[in-house]
Amino acid sequence: MKRNVMLSVLVIIFLSFYACDASVNRSKSLADGGRSAGMSSVNGSIRIGADCIVNGGCHTVNGGIEVGNGSRVEDLETVNGRIVIGADVEVQGDAQTVNGSFNAAAGSVVLGQVATVNGRVELTRTVVDRDVSTVNGDVRLGDRSVIRGSIVIKGRRGIFSGGRRLEIRIEDGSTVEGGIDVRDANRRVRVYIGKDSAVKGQIRNAKVVKE
Repeated sequence: MKRNVMLSVLVIIFLSFYACDASVNRSKSLADGGRSAGMSSVNGSIRIGADCIVNGGCHTVNGGIEVGNGSRVEDLETVNGRIVIGADVEVQGDAQTVNGSFNAAAGSVVLGQVATVNGRVELTRTVVDRDVSTVNGDVRLGDRSVIRGSIVIKGRRGIFSGGRRLEIRIEDGSTVEGGIDVRDANRRVRVYIGKDSAVKGQIRNAKVVKE
């Protein structure tokens, strides 16, 4: 899985070099209020200021992606880096990382999916229209976050398939409108659900703790 994701990101990056603001060995940034047709790098981070509009994907291999408050962006993809989006951000596509976490601040919306392999997912009053998936990362929903799809824990593969227990925390009035699907029956996953929170669908292959 990791190899396929890395290859896909690399292809997207190199194909997009001629269509957007791209670099190889340096980071890219967009000032507050800026506009861009898309941003790409290989060995650099991507930083988008507040109240920006990016009408194209943001892709990098070895670097993180940061999006400032009130901005509107499309797909966010990195291999070795985290994705951090500020408050009131609209992601009009997917947010995907392999070796990095995903964090979203209050009031943000992801209209696609959120996916990691070896990274934690943390949502604060955030809405995700599709699934949240990971292989080796914990997941936390806080402050009335909503996942309109499911939380998917994919099967372990390769050298990053360690045996530690994963934790999924659904707290502070948060809701998963789908279910929780742990696709490896031997994986140790514990789901903590707050008294004012809910998972509306089926929870499969995980131990549930009501708080």
